[in-house]
Amino acid sequence: MLKIENLNVGYGEVQVLWDINLEINKSEVIALVGSNGAGKSTLLYTISGLLQPMSGSIKLDGREISGLPADEILHLGIGQVPQGRRLFAGMTVKENIMMGAYLRKDTERVKEDFEFVLSLFPQMGERLNQVAGSLSGGEQQMCAVARGLMANPKLLLIDELSLGLAPIIVENIYEAVSQVIQRDMTVLIVEQDVLLALEQADRAYVLDVGHITISGDAKELMDNPTIKEAYLGV
Repeated sequence: MLKIENLNVGYGEVQVLWDINLEINKSEVIALVGSNGAGKSTLLYTISGLLQPMSGSIKLDGREISGLPADEILHLGIGQVPQGRRLFAGMTVKENIMMGAYLRKDTERVKEDFEFVLSLFPQMGERLNQVAGSLSGGEQQMCAVARGLMANPKLLLIDELSLGLAPIIVENIYEAVSQVIQRDMTVLIVEQDVLLALEQADRAYVLDVGHITISGDAKELMDNPTIKEAYLGV
């Protein structure tokens, strides 16, 4: 579904990613893991069109998308749950969730998807008319995931889902994400919590200081001595 080849990305003259090669197949769950500052979010911004690459290729279903504007990439089927939630604080929960569907014309399916995301996050159904800025951190993350799902993406990018949240909240949100995965949605999960990400994924890539250093089956990487020492504290 997604193929990245020899991708180089930076901010101005400061290069952050070097020669990134990554593939995602339909219905796969891929984990992109690494320490803070490794370049994980930068890669997602580039896939989404929020940041333009210096060089290299990003193809979605065989079509080159690097260089396209972010709204066109969303229209082609790549949605994102950004790090830090990025909700519209003064708008209601319902308005925030529905913003995810602003490009869609399939009105009946939008209604069905809205009911589905409320079934995933019942708390959101109880707070539809509450302004998003008054939600707790965990509730804001639920709202952000619900908004991302409302785009009905082919590929959903989730950036640092667990960051700053209590473990019980993280468990609840990942349970909802697992239900989405069971519907054959393709997902790229970016996480600092390496063990959590590897438990969710089929395959994984390790990003270290802007370079992909290790990749492979997620369960096998749990037993990789380098991963254990560097990220799992074993």
